[in-house]
Amino acid sequence: MKNNKKLTSAAVIVMSSIVVSRITGFLREMLVPNMIGINETGDAYTIAFRITGLMYDMLVGGAVAAALIPVLSGYIAKKDEENGWKAVGTFINVIMLVMSLVCLSGILFAPQIVSLIAVGFKSEAQRQLTVDLTRILFPSVAFLMLAGLANGVLNSYHRFAAAAYGPSIYNLGSAISILLFSNSRWGVRGVAFGVMGSALIYFLFQLLFTFRNLRHYRFGFCLKHEGFKRLTKLAIPSLISSAIVQINAIVTGAFATLFGSGGVTALNIADRTWQMPYGIFAQGMGIAILPSLSSDIAIGKTEEYKNTLMRGIKVVLLLTIPSGVGFMVLKEPIIRTIFKMTSLFSEESVLVAGNILMFFSIALLSQSIVTIINRAFYALNDTLTPLLVGGTTIIINILLSFIFYKTTNMGVSGMALSYSLASALNAIFLLLILNKKMKGIYLKQLMGFLVKILPASLIMGGILFLMDTFITVDSQAKIVEVISLGSKIGVGVMVYFAAVLLIGVEEANYVKNIFVSKLRDIKNKRI
Repeated sequence: MKNNKKLTSAAVIVMSSIVVSRITGFLREMLVPNMIGINETGDAYTIAFRITGLMYDMLVGGAVAAALIPVLSGYIAKKDEENGWKAVGTFINVIMLVMSLVCLSGILFAPQIVSLIAVGFKSEAQRQLTVDLTRILFPSVAFLMLAGLANGVLNSYHRFAAAAYGPSIYNLGSAISILLFSNSRWGVRGVAFGVMGSALIYFLFQLLFTFRNLRHYRFGFCLKHEGFKRLTKLAIPSLISSAIVQINAIVTGAFATLFGSGGVTALNIADRTWQMPYGIFAQGMGIAILPSLSSDIAIGKTEEYKNTLMRGIKVVLLLTIPSGVGFMVLKEPIIRTIFKMTSLFSEESVLVAGNILMFFSIALLSQSIVTIINRAFYALNDTLTPLLVGGTTIIINILLSFIFYKTTNMGVSGMALSYSLASALNAIFLLLILNKKMKGIYLKQLMGFLVKILPASLIMGGILFLMDTFITVDSQAKIVEVISLGSKIGVGVMVYFAAVLLIGVEEANYVKNIFVSKLRDIKNKRI
């Protein structure tokens, strides 16, 4: 019970702070089509940002932390912190050197990287612009990697809020750069310089909060330290396996370049939309759950490990499945309300991005499971399994994308569907493998849980469909659109939670009690 309360508190802190990060990230993404445009320039910026942003997205998902947290948390739990920092400090120093080489290589070989990713760009001017933007943005990779290391240290000491708020600084800086430079004489290249500067500020912000936990850090290289060897074995496959979702997104984006101007930007809009609840619920729980899972395994509490894992999966699915259904039903109002601000964002673009979002919504369930299960493997010091399974799904994604591109007229939406199907296979494989490895992780409980919440989600979806069909908004005023969408979402949330509470879903009461408890705490503080 004590561990559940500890996990709940950590998850609430992380999820609430990630809400701010995701909102500011949405602000940044919203400005791209409205200030830069859904055109060749917008596509060039999106591809360049995806190439260098791959590392950023890995770090937010905890790729570096996934290797660092179990090792450092283990040393802290065993009261051997100073010795642990010999390994961790060496790891940080090696990473700094490696990332310097990565950034230099990225700048030198940007033309080759762009040619590999932007396969559908036919204009030489667009290709060169993408290369220029990639080169400008590449130094941000090093700053974001260092920020990720700082996050890992903070999470190891159970300081979740400080780590989670950092990305908001980066997002706000990027948004301000788009506003200031997109229509200036520096144009989109000025935007790229501003984004790179924002990454530096983000790292310095994280370093400020981490400083007091660096008392045992030394600039040295204890390469023969057993802890460093273990970190190295964990880190390389951890980085790659945690990047599977982003590599798959790059594959999808590469195929999207084959569908003409604006396809990449529309895909990115839908991609960022479904990742809002994914980031808040799944990644938030993933960050919060890893130290608990690692501690349970370190002291031999296998049953508590399984219970913590299953509780985490259920709570995440309780929140992400209805979110996915809501995206499917309200796809166009959501895209129109959030992103359409200027005439550069046409109604046709709303329809295209909405259809893409509908197919991406399928991935919300499966990718949420993958995020939590990956952490379960990391806690077991097994990063090879997620790497191999994820690598297989990348191949599946490429094959499906090629098939949909050649045999259907679904356009960019087909690329989103292939991504979602590959993600679903990833989730199924990981669940089955972990279930066998741990001699059972209560999969029957999970199936029983899904049987309860899926009907509740469909009931909510039906209500939202009726509201969207019969309650139309004629006014084009943004505030009216926001109120209309907010009202529909509010009704959907109430209908869904009323349904799951009536059905008797234990996790719904669990979430309700947390919410009531937090409100009571706020009320008591005011008094």
